[in-house]
Amino acid sequence: MKRLTAVLLLLSILGASFAGCSDNSANSDDAAANTNTPAAEEVVEEEETVLTDGLPETNMGGFELNILHHSQEWLAWANNVLEAEEQTGEILNDAIYNRTDVLQERFSAKIVTETRSQVGADVISQLAMSGDTSYDLCMTYDLWITGMIQYLADMQTIPYISLDQQWWNPYASSIFVIGGKQYAASGNFSLSVLSRAGGYAFNADIVNTLNLTSPYEYVKNNEWTIDNMYAMADAANLDINGDGQTTNEDQFGIESSVKEHFLRMLFGSEVALITQDENGYPLFNLPTDEVSVTKMQHILDLSSNGGWYNTTNTNVDGTDAMMAGTFQNGRCLFVTSNPHSLSGIRDYDFNVGFVPVPKYDSTQERYYAPSFGAELSILPKAYDPAALENVGILLEAMAFYTQQNIVPQYTETLVKSKYARDAESAEMLSICFDSIYFDFGINAWQEQVAAKLLKGSFVGLAGNFGSVLKSMQKSVDAEIKKLTKQIEKAG
Repeated sequence: MKRLTAVLLLLSILGASFAGCSDNSANSDDAAANTNTPAAEEVVEEEETVLTDGLPETNMGGFELNILHHSQEWLAWANNVLEAEEQTGEILNDAIYNRTDVLQERFSAKIVTETRSQVGADVISQLAMSGDTSYDLCMTYDLWITGMIQYLADMQTIPYISLDQQWWNPYASSIFVIGGKQYAASGNFSLSVLSRAGGYAFNADIVNTLNLTSPYEYVKNNEWTIDNMYAMADAANLDINGDGQTTNEDQFGIESSVKEHFLRMLFGSEVALITQDENGYPLFNLPTDEVSVTKMQHILDLSSNGGWYNTTNTNVDGTDAMMAGTFQNGRCLFVTSNPHSLSGIRDYDFNVGFVPVPKYDSTQERYYAPSFGAELSILPKAYDPAALENVGILLEAMAFYTQQNIVPQYTETLVKSKYARDAESAEMLSICFDSIYFDFGINAWQEQVAAKLLKGSFVGLAGNFGSVLKSMQKSVDAEIKKLTKQIEKAG
């Protein structure tokens, strides 16, 4: 991998006058002049650091970079657009169009994308086993990666791509570094992962009506914690019609599926479902992680006070019918959201804000924005080694250009101006984009890990963490063993 080149242009203008004395009368006038002239102040001008991609200016002679990925129609819950056919005046479309135009001209190359409804293990295995090198890069749904891992090459073999830089989301993508090989990565040339950065939209009118502290104030003061969020949710949980019953006509604290809400709470509190050993192989240490179990119990206890509706719905992906649509109708304080879903609430008849997932407590150093259900970059084993240099240059250029030019448009212009209702929301979105988090227990093994924990302990607020985690240990360890054998056999 080529490293980032940061060019620091430092221009220093030094001016100095020195007064001197001389016994030579010929210099007396100069000496007098110098004596009466104050010493010029030293002036140091420092230009702003200019960040560049550091790539060689290569003429690729018409080389085509071919990328295969999911259609926007199938993966509708994320932003998967990689190319724009023409300029339309729509900000994000035109930014993507300009990226393609600029980079194609810069490198005398062509960027070609092809979409399919699904790019699953059947597609990738066929490419790998047949030696088909039609595609220089593929993108697949995160949950499918371990099912095709034996057909994937190490992305670290691609030169020039800076997998340790922000535009590749290294903190998140590290979960797919197994046995020293990078089996998948999250390059920001696709906004798919950023568009799924988890947070919460909130009804600002309810905050004002109930005279609650704004979530923005909590964030500003490093007090945006699960305790404070739940306190707000509990306060918003009201029997609107006064019938003494919980009905769809009442007001709720949090509208969400079990999966979307509680995974935000867990990951935001630094609870990892799956960790890694020194070689990057998955570990299931949660059953013996007393700190994490204590945090989970606390989250469950907070959820029992009314802000979270105690659903018995065993479908962890579905919102309980009792509270479905209450946020849209102005009768719920919080709803799980992300930048992509914000587009669906822009026309609501009340003021909407957006905040990151809360921290567990104020001692926690950073926020976490769990992003799952997006497409990630992979390199099928069938690839043309002779093309890798051009592939790497173009991918790095696309990712860097996007980080510098398109992500700001997405954050500052599209999301802030069109979706969010206030300036503070854009600051919150920036926090989310800087806090992308993956966990192997949801991004790879949703059914094997996350779903089992959620169904056993969080549906109906059942708890029983000790027995649930103990029952999971054997099956998850079996998955780890299976994955290890797959990787070792594939070589």
